[in-house]
Parts: sequence; C-alpha cells; structure tokens
Amino acid sequence: MGDEIGQRRGPKNIRDSLSTARETVNGDTPQLYEFGPFLLDPTERKLSRGNEIVVLTPKAFDTLLLLVRNSGHLLQKNELITMLWPNTFVEEGSLSNNIFLLRKALGGDPAFIETVPRRGYRFVGAVRQLPHAAPPRPEKPFEGHRELANEVSMDRRLPAPAVVAIPANVRRRWSTLAAIAAAALATLVIGTALWLRSPTRLADHSQWVPLTKLPDPVGQPALSPDGRMLAFVRSSSTYYALGQIYVKVLPDGEPVQLTHDSLKKMSPVFSPDGTRIAYTAVDPQFNWDTWIVPTQGGEPQRWLQNATGLTWSSPRQMLFSEVRNSRGVGLVTAQEGRIDERDVYIPLNDRGMTQRSYASPDGKWVLVAELTNYGNWGPCRVVPMDGSSRGRQVGPPGADCTFGAWSPDGKWVYLTSKAGGLFHIWRQQFPDGKPQQLTSGLTEEEGIAMAPDGRSFVTAVGLQSASIWLHDARGERQISLLEGNAAYPKFAPTGKKLCYRIVKAVPRLVGTNRDPGEVWVADLDSGHSEPLTPGFQSLDYDISTDGKQVVMEAPDGEGKPRLWLAPFDRRSPPWQIPNVEGRSAHFGPGGEILFRHTEGSSGFVYRVQPDGTGLRKALEQPVFHLNGVSPGGQWIEAWAPLPGNTSATVQMFPLGGGSPVVIGSNTGLQWSSGGDSLWISAGAVADGRTYIVPLPPGRILPKIPPGGFDSEQEIARLPGAHMIDAIGAPAPSRDVYAFERRTVQRNLYRIPIP
Repeated sequence: MGDEIGQRRGPKNIRDSLSTARETVNGDTPQLYEFGPFLLDPTERKLSRGNEIVVLTPKAFDTLLLLVRNSGHLLQKNELITMLWPNTFVEEGSLSNNIFLLRKALGGDPAFIETVPRRGYRFVGAVRQLPHAAPPRPEKPFEGHRELANEVSMDRRLPAPAVVAIPANVRRRWSTLAAIAAAALATLVIGTALWLRSPTRLADHSQWVPLTKLPDPVGQPALSPDGRMLAFVRSSSTYYALGQIYVKVLPDGEPVQLTHDSLKKMSPVFSPDGTRIAYTAVDPQFNWDTWIVPTQGGEPQRWLQNATGLTWSSPRQMLFSEVRNSRGVGLVTAQEGRIDERDVYIPLNDRGMTQRSYASPDGKWVLVAELTNYGNWGPCRVVPMDGSSRGRQVGPPGADCTFGAWSPDGKWVYLTSKAGGLFHIWRQQFPDGKPQQLTSGLTEEEGIAMAPDGRSFVTAVGLQSASIWLHDARGERQISLLEGNAAYPKFAPTGKKLCYRIVKAVPRLVGTNRDPGEVWVADLDSGHSEPLTPGFQSLDYDISTDGKQVVMEAPDGEGKPRLWLAPFDRRSPPWQIPNVEGRSAHFGPGGEILFRHTEGSSGFVYRVQPDGTGLRKALEQPVFHLNGVSPGGQWIEAWAPLPGNTSATVQMFPLGGGSPVVIGSNTGLQWSSGGDSLWISAGAVADGRTYIVPLPPGRILPKIPPGGFDSEQEIARLPGAHMIDAIGAPAPSRDVYAFERRTVQRNLYRIPIP
C-alpha cells in the first residue's frame, strides 16, 4: 500500500527534495508520486494523467517536485528560489510564473497548490508514494536544477514516453536484470495494446512542425485549395481585432503582408481558385463586411456589405453570416453577387450570432460556430444546408467552440473546443460519433486549416497570461502576482482597495467572461491581496456605492443564474437573493440590484431589493447586455437594439422614463467614484484606449453627437478629454487607474492526425 507522505515528512532540508532525485536514478528503490489523477515520475522527469503526458518546462517540473516531496508543508519563496536557481539572481516573478504554469497544467478543481500570501506555497493534495521498477540506466549527474544548454522553447518541448506504473502492492525487488526486462516488456506490450484500443491517441508534440516563428502573436490559419499557401492574421486575438492579413508559400516562404490599414479583421479564407483571400473587416462604425485581396498582392477592396465569416461551399456558391432585422446574425447561402440568397440557419435567441461556417465536402451539411448569450461562444453545431432543421450540437457538451473543419472524406468534424478550461483540438465522427480530444497540455490550440490530403491540419499554438496593474503617481506596478490569470478590476469607493477576479483561462477580448473565478481584494497601502469569498466561484461582480457589499452572479446546482450578496468585510459567507434568476448585476439607487433577466428569446432589465422583495421590470426596452449604472443610479448603460431592431449600440436609458441617449458602437462608459469624470473606452481590452472626460457638477454625460460617436476621433475632441493607452478602471483620482496587461505568444504549427 502506498505511503501518505504529506503528514510524515517536513521541509527540514528542502535541498534533499532535489538531491534525492539522484537516489531515484541510481538507488535501489526509486519512487513515483501519485496525487489526484496525476503520476509524477522523478526518474524519467515526467508528469502523466492517465495515458496523457503533461508537458512541463524543466523549471516547472522541478518546482512541482519540490512541492510534492514536501506535501502539506509551507515552502518559503526564498527557499524555493535558492533551490531552483542556485548561485543565480532571479526575480520573484520567475517563481510565480512557474506556479502559474503548474496551476494551468494541474487544473483548479481541486486546487493542488495553495498560496500563503507574502510567504510562499504549500502543496495541499494527498500524495501517495509508490515503488517504481525500471531497467538500469547509465549513470549521469542529475540536471534538474539547472537549464540544459540545448533547451528548446516550451511550445516545442518534446513530451516523454508514457509512464508505466507498477501497482502499489508490488513491494519486492527485482532480483535480476532479466526479470526487470521481462516485466518491463510485458507491461509495455499491455500498455501499448490498451492505448491502441482507446478511441483516439493524442497528437505527439514531437511531430508538431512550426510554420511561423514570428515574435508577435498570429492566428486564424487558412490553407489554399492545393495546400501550398498559408494565410493568417497577425493579431493578438483569435476573434476580430486590429491586425493584418499575411500569406506565405509553404514550407519555407517568408510571410508577406497583404493589408496595411486600421480595420479590425478575422477569418481569412482562400477563394476556390486560390487567387484571392476573403476576410471579415469591422470598421469604426461597427459594420461587418467582407473584403478581398489578391494573394499576389494588390489593393484590398470591400466586396460584400453586411457579410461576415464568408466561405465557399463550391466554386460559385458562398456561405456567410449577415445581421438580420429582427433576430441576431443568421447564416445564409448565395451565389457570388448575392444571387438566390436563402437562409440556412437562424439563431433562436435575439443575441445569437453565427460567426463562422464550414460546408461538408458533399455540400449537404454545414458546421457552424456561433455566439450565444452575452457575446460568448457556444458549442458548435451541424445543420443541413437546405435549412430544413436546426441540426444538433457537436463536440464536448456545453463547451465554447470557436473554429471547425471537415475531413476531406466528410467522415469527421474537427473543432476548437474549450472543454476543460483551455482551447484544444477535438474531433467527432459524423454523424453520430463521440468527441475525441486530439491535443492537450499547457498551450492552447485555436483555428483549424485542414490539409487537402486529410493527414494533418494547421492550428495556432499559444500561451497567454493576464495580470492587473495599477497606475498612480509612482508609475505602474503589478497588483496580481501569484494568484493566476487576473481580470476585471474595480476600485472600492475609497480608492484604497482594488478588486479583481482570478480565472483559469485568459478572458476573451470580446463578450462577457463566463469562466468562474474568485473575487480577490488588494489593499493598495499594504500590498496584501486575499480572496473576498474563498472558494466561491462567481461569473461577475459589482461593488455597492457605500463599499459595504458585493453582488455576484453564480449558477445554482441546476445551472440557473443566481445572484449572491457578500459583505466587503468578509464577516459572513455569501447568501443568495431569493427567487431571482439573472445576470450582469449592478447596484442601483437606494441599494437596489439591477440585473438582466431572459424572457423567451429576449432579455430585460429588472430591479429587486437585496432581500428579494420589490421585483419588477426596470425597462420595457429589451437589452442585449447591462453594462453599468450611472452615479446616483438614475441612468443605466446597456447594449441594446435601436428602434426597428436594425442594429444594436451602447445607449443610456433613464430609469424614470424618457428617450435613451445613443452613445455609439464599440464603446463603454465608467464614472469616477466622485462622479467628476467620465471614462469612455474605445476598442477591445488588448488594443483599446480610454478617454477621461471631465464633467460639470450635476452632469453624467458630456455633449454627445446626435446618433452617438461615429469614430474615436469624435471622442478625442470632447472638451478636456485626456487619453490613456489602456482600458482603465477609474479610481477617485483621475490620475489613478487599474488595467489589465496581457501577454500572448502564438505561432502556427502543422499537426499530424493520429
């Protein structure tokens, strides 16, 4: 039976935690460590989860080994740094980055690594020590505590072979080399047989071939019909964002830039003859059009208005999405020139938006990626090309799906799915197979360009992280350090405390983040940070104007959206507002809670008292999203359709009745806690800017042009406007703000299909 090691050994000399690895290599009784679904093998320097190898950098592996060997005991930061980087000066951020990578690899449920604020870390998972039988190996010095000279970057690190674990009740030594070899061979044969019988094998990282090696992130790959050219968007986002279209000849051609403008772009695709690349472009007025550019270079031209995610289902037949007058963004098919246009799939919800579509090789089916409520991706679905039904969802149930592809024979659909918290590539046999995961690990893979022979695909492989920073008179400094991905900063009314949420994955640049996470509070004077409601995973939050309460959204046991209140002083746990289902909650006038509630296919703003009484509709106008509430609580900011439902934009609605004020598309409003300035954001989180506009006493808005802002330049011309190069969260002082800082590494790889 395995030993529980967390209770019987302490960190009296953590140097032993690494030095005993030499004993593991050369001694008689090497050990494995088992915790949760993971198996840690110090001898082979491998971490496995079932048949899956979890890829770690050398330093991340060493950090995990130290924590596991000292399970249950606090390891001080300075001790860890000394052991991991002996005789080398490194900053604390190097250690926190290792912890961040480990948490992404191990997942957060349960959380294996505990942060002891301002001191260090503790491994809190139950660890079992198992015997390890392996054939002798040539002796060599242990190199786990220093970087190898030929170390490659993490996204190209080769995973080790699968770990073979001997059952825990096997205690005797192997007496001879023959016995060792025979047992190892038998186990290998059995393991290989079981692996081959499994539904699918994960793509081997060692066979991933890099196609781009650019310093800034790229994504959204597309292959020409003959597979000889590769197009992509050079941008920080895998959705629409500022970026340029590039093309390169495979395998070793230099990337060539085809566009040179300030439009936001996404979804490039080659024409059937390979001479043109069509792509979606979003202009400052938030018009979504299809542009086209020759593959050999030339001036891009707007080709189809109100058309996004365009692809070809045959040499003359197109698929694309368009904004509908009454409901969301629907998928249509037509010949070039929009001849014989007809509907293929229309979302039921008024916020549903088909964004990308992929016709099956026989032209009878369409794989659809769509945005659902709150601008978030939903599962992909396959629908009939003739529009006769709504089809059915494919891929992991309930998981975001952003890209798709078909195998050339039409027998498989391939998907980019966020099942498990990170984006990886999945496939599913059509029409009635079960989802199978093809890629895994610390990286995320998004986008699928299928090779013409069906033996490989191209995808964007990347790593992302997000942190919260503070700008004040002293400059800029990082607030979230060790907790994980941090997003959505909000100041408490006094400005002395800053809240943010810790989430598993980096939030999307558009849409409402639907990843659960803890709300944390940072004391800006002391620098101390801690969770407001430890263990409580919320989807959104807001702080009351008196700074005494926080309202959060979290699903109940049936998955229904519920609203919860928690005291800011942490004297009691969160409690649920009774008899209320809703999202995007904000504090309104007199301590009321304003939120969005869905009725049928539309959403409306409701108001309720904290005890669940006084529930009533606040606006008769349907809204797509409730963004915020003005100082004093008399106006609400919402993204809502204009009269006639022709399009949607940000508007300010008076709670007391009256006409709304149109603000404009692709903008957001926040107010300083004192109400003396309005902060107008323009753009997405990664590439946006904020204009700080002073307000006269008693005013909540400056003079807005009729019909709202048509461009960022109009915002910049407001009297007294001052621009900061970030989407800032305002503090009481105009010179103090918090913002998200993201790092993205992403390049394109060709991955063989197992």
